[in-house]
Amino acid sequence: MCHPLDQYLHSKRLGALADTWNDNLFWKGTRAFAESVQQMPWVRAEDFFASPETALHEICDALNVSYDPMWKLNFADHDQVTGETESIRRRDLQRKPRPPVSSVVWSSLGENEDFLATLSLLGYPLPEPMRPVSVALQNPYATTPTGEQDDDERVMRCRIACQQTPDDLAAWISLANALDWIGCPGEAADGLLAAGLSDMTNTHPERNTALHLACLLLDRAGRKYESIPLRRMIAAREPQHTENLFQLALLSAGTGAVEEAISFAQQLIDVNVNQTGAAANLLLYLNYSDRWTPAEISNEHFRIGMRLTERPQTIHVRPRKAGEPISIGYLGADFYTHPVGKLIKPILWSHDRPAFRIHVYHDGSKHDAITKDVMEASDKFLHSHGWSDGRLLSQIREDQIDVLIDLGGYTGGGNRLRMLGRRAAPVQASYLGYPNTSAIQTMDYRLTDRLADPPGRTDRLYVERLVHLQNSHLAWTPPEIAEELMTESPDRVSRSEQPPRLGIFNNVAKLSPSMIETVAEILRRVPDAILLMKYGDRYGVPFVADRFRRLFAEQGVLPHRIEYRTRAESMVDHLRSMRSVDLALDSFPYQGTMTSLECLSVGTPILSKCGEYYAHRATSAMMMRMGLYELVAESSKEYAEIAVELMHNRQTLSDLRQTVYECYLASPLRDPTALTRELETIYRSWCPGESVP
Repeated sequence: MCHPLDQYLHSKRLGALADTWNDNLFWKGTRAFAESVQQMPWVRAEDFFASPETALHEICDALNVSYDPMWKLNFADHDQVTGETESIRRRDLQRKPRPPVSSVVWSSLGENEDFLATLSLLGYPLPEPMRPVSVALQNPYATTPTGEQDDDERVMRCRIACQQTPDDLAAWISLANALDWIGCPGEAADGLLAAGLSDMTNTHPERNTALHLACLLLDRAGRKYESIPLRRMIAAREPQHTENLFQLALLSAGTGAVEEAISFAQQLIDVNVNQTGAAANLLLYLNYSDRWTPAEISNEHFRIGMRLTERPQTIHVRPRKAGEPISIGYLGADFYTHPVGKLIKPILWSHDRPAFRIHVYHDGSKHDAITKDVMEASDKFLHSHGWSDGRLLSQIREDQIDVLIDLGGYTGGGNRLRMLGRRAAPVQASYLGYPNTSAIQTMDYRLTDRLADPPGRTDRLYVERLVHLQNSHLAWTPPEIAEELMTESPDRVSRSEQPPRLGIFNNVAKLSPSMIETVAEILRRVPDAILLMKYGDRYGVPFVADRFRRLFAEQGVLPHRIEYRTRAESMVDHLRSMRSVDLALDSFPYQGTMTSLECLSVGTPILSKCGEYYAHRATSAMMMRMGLYELVAESSKEYAEIAVELMHNRQTLSDLRQTVYECYLASPLRDPTALTRELETIYRSWCPGESVP
């Protein structure tokens, strides 16, 4: 058995128990279990990890079975285990640190008699964070019944060492490691930072070790963006450290510092040209940049795509019997509550089942309600996350897929483009997930539309043959709550009597310097306007919110003009926030997709700056599809002029809201069934007719 607190933390995270979870019931049941095992032999997990052979001997003796000295080899080769499955084949036994424990949990446990009784029954000491200081220091060298020093006791010993030698960085490292083991990574990181870790003049020989440890602890504490300054120090001292450069690129993009992210990704590729994950991230970041031209971005895709090109195996189109369905495979890592998951789900449900057999290859680790819906909408659903390229390639070929649709491209760092470069199906096409070319010769087609990728103007940017859907290349069915919000009674104070409100809802990585400069100009010219900025809980990260406050302040916009939403909202509150603004400002050059559809679903007008290819035209294409050309700017200057004029003409803007909503309701953007029928027509054109009687 493991520590009761560890059992509590892991059990509470189980999705299957989420709807019925009750802390009091858990602890009453755990106490009853602890009382029942007093009448039988039992072994603590901590004692097993400390001395596996001794613990297994005890278990075998209690069960009256023979001890097998070869158990370690059997364990390493065992491939059917419960729990985590991503690293089934293990060669050693490793304990994991306790997940982070919040101060609220520590406080509640201190008043829980069942928890305290369970600890006593199972021989565990009171966790160190729950002990009064006077008691904690009485016996800092206490041990467990097996003679091993307890994790909580180890923390107390390390605290004393730090008090006695406050300048000894090695002592603070020991304390940080000890605190991490008992679920206090945030306190551990704060201790290292307080020890002068961020002081550039600190030349302690353990400083590099401490810097890496602090980054790890901040990540475990849910404060990963605070590690950026520390990681920059590591990069200066260890410029060849690939993992640090990889994390710096990711974190920089996550704060909106895209040019820094590009620089770190390029450094990493210079260090190790085989870093395909970093290369994929680099290509994604280039789409965000306002410094790179579309041609330069495309050329970089072609350059990196060459590394993923292998000699493909020829796969002949299989002959189908009369009435046999066409097999369509959808491959991606985002079949969950993600823009791709939201957009592909209604397509899967709309497919003509007698005519098409749908295979879904879920290559991601996340699962939720949308994943379940996708499973139900599929004829075959396969979890391929963690599979080798060779295994997945063999599976897709074995499934005899006629048309394979890649929904990922270079998103997410990891991808399956190298496998697709070997050709998994007779016809391969990219769709939805990635806003640019795959740059691999075996990707036959790219599904788009004439407004997102104007024919004859963007073909040179792609290796794929562009297939322009007649209607929009995407469609979405809004939740019922969106329509309900449109029928809500107006606010007590009409919009015309409130300060004008602008909204930015895009991924922070899409907020380019030129966009920030343009938005700041709008705010200066409409001095009573308020800007709402929202992207999940990202602005709840002080490092991120402070960055944007600074950027706007440099452009003459004071902090009180900007309202940040710091917590992730439910769908109803998310849509209500979108509806609360008079005008949404779409990011540029990389435009929004899902955020734009959500804004339209509640009638909020969106202003966009039209670019040259899909990534820079997604929202503009939607607006043009609805005939709303007045909300599509051709330049930053025009973008600002349109916004200012609308902000100064509130009645015009109010009328525009109604027009936007009516146009949206009548548009193909909310008709996934019609989109699916058109996709099926294209799929049929890619496959031969029935050739076997």
